[in-house]
Amino acid sequence: MGFFEDYFVRPVWEHSGYNAVNTIVYASIALAAAYGMYRILRRERIGIDERFILSIIPFILLGSTVRVVTDSIDTGVMQMHRGQLFGLYDIILNSHVYDYGYLTVTPGIYVVVGLLAFASVVIFNGMKRRALIAPFGAALWLIHLAVLAPLFRFYYYAFLAAALAIGGALVGTQILKRMGVKLSLSSSLAVFAHALDGASTFVVIDVFGPAVGKQYFEQHVLSNLLGSIANSFFLFFAIKVLFATAAVYLIEKESETREEKYFIFLLLIIFGLAPGLRDLLRMLVGA
Repeated sequence: MGFFEDYFVRPVWEHSGYNAVNTIVYASIALAAAYGMYRILRRERIGIDERFILSIIPFILLGSTVRVVTDSIDTGVMQMHRGQLFGLYDIILNSHVYDYGYLTVTPGIYVVVGLLAFASVVIFNGMKRRALIAPFGAALWLIHLAVLAPLFRFYYYAFLAAALAIGGALVGTQILKRMGVKLSLSSSLAVFAHALDGASTFVVIDVFGPAVGKQYFEQHVLSNLLGSIANSFFLFFAIKVLFATAAVYLIEKESETREEKYFIFLLLIIFGLAPGLRDLLRMLVGA
């Protein structure tokens, strides 16, 4: 129990982020779950293509947005706006549904939303209504985004991170074009997702935090190491762009089937867009 508490329980409640042990365990579970879901999707004859990826993206946005609703509560930002939004903030705070806990922080929130997305795909596919997957996810996301929107304040820093991400994505896609890769929306999104993750991390820790007098830190082991080595997270941003660019190139060249290629693109988008959007939204509300 001491081992489990030290490496899995305390990091959650102490807000200390990841360590080498839980990183390896969570990554292993995530890969095993992804493989299992892939096999089920193939067995159910659910097409894994660009349309499928676009239907899942609203759920990625949902997970990150719900995570920031919890951040806004945990840091006291939402409490400063009691009585606003027609009393909705009071209802949310009194319900304790979004309070900091195992199911509302990483990795719990992404497990919950991932299962919701997977169930939606299976159910709507069984109903022969695959076109409803994206609207269902988008509706859930927009509801939570509407909850956060009145809390947005720090637009300048969010725009800075977004602009840097777009610039990084353009560099990455241009490199891929010069290497003879025919880009698709999915491959371009994969590069942008990781550029956004790197850009948001850099702006939050190196620019936004010092400007507003808050101390942020990187929760992931490897990225924190990179930031420590360079004494700046701009190196992390550059490496994320290069990593995504190299990953897209290898996926395009080495994938054995079309379904395999798009499923790996989806995983790449998830692992970049989920933390990137969370950091961007958290910066917007100042949580």
